[in-house]
Amino acid sequence: MRVSTALKSVLVVDNDRFFREALGELLEQQGYRVRKAMDGLQALEQVEMEPPDFILLDLIKPMVDGVRLCRYLREDPRFHEAPIIVFSGLAARDITGMPDLEVDAYVAKGPLDLVVENILAALRHLEANGRNAPLHQAVFGYEGFRPRQLVTELLAWKRHHELLLWNMSEGVLEADEEGRIVYANPSALQMLEKNEKDLIGTRLASAFDAQARAEVEGIVKHLLAAREPEKRFLVTENDGRRLKLSFSSIRGRADEAGLLVLLEMVGHIQPG
Repeated sequence: MRVSTALKSVLVVDNDRFFREALGELLEQQGYRVRKAMDGLQALEQVEMEPPDFILLDLIKPMVDGVRLCRYLREDPRFHEAPIIVFSGLAARDITGMPDLEVDAYVAKGPLDLVVENILAALRHLEANGRNAPLHQAVFGYEGFRPRQLVTELLAWKRHHELLLWNMSEGVLEADEEGRIVYANPSALQMLEKNEKDLIGTRLASAFDAQARAEVEGIVKHLLAAREPEKRFLVTENDGRRLKLSFSSIRGRADEAGLLVLLEMVGHIQPG
């Protein structure tokens, strides 16, 4: 039996291709219009193009993860009221302990048929009650749920890693295989005088002023085209600051590529 939801659109965000495609197909069979994204960066692009009625979000993913995606959406007045459903293999206590995670329903990740049943229940709950119902009434599939230990350990490691980057005095930028920024720590934002949300998804070179941009773009193109990991260094002037930039190409499996850039301020430019 189909639900009367022909006009409702759902954005499914999950880096597991099988789960993403299968879940999307099953939701379409229920009358939803489905779009899909494999990570937070793709999801941001999809939301910008056409805001969905609902967002289904797995938390742990490469590039822009689910927690940061939630924060970006909630900080943007255009998308602040978008209903977000988290489905995850994490325990509820791990999810609720994330301060930046402002969502509207939780669904435990498990066998596909059970997950779909619980996601449909969450969607119907939000359609009936909107975002105003207490969150404890929008928790689905956690009866007898056992969290995946590996996922919990991965989350703990990820938090530790992010805490280290967050507190570094050096600026840190990470870019994907297309040269788009997917991470910036507070020191980098301060040196570049940029807001995080405005920087994420933009070209790495565009973070710098016109004088430095051409030099940065040349290095980025070279490193992304290189077959083996390489390093490059650049001292440049950017908005009155003299910056030392250390570029490293990232090479792993066939689907792992990108750039890491360390920024160090080595002086201010004196007015002429």
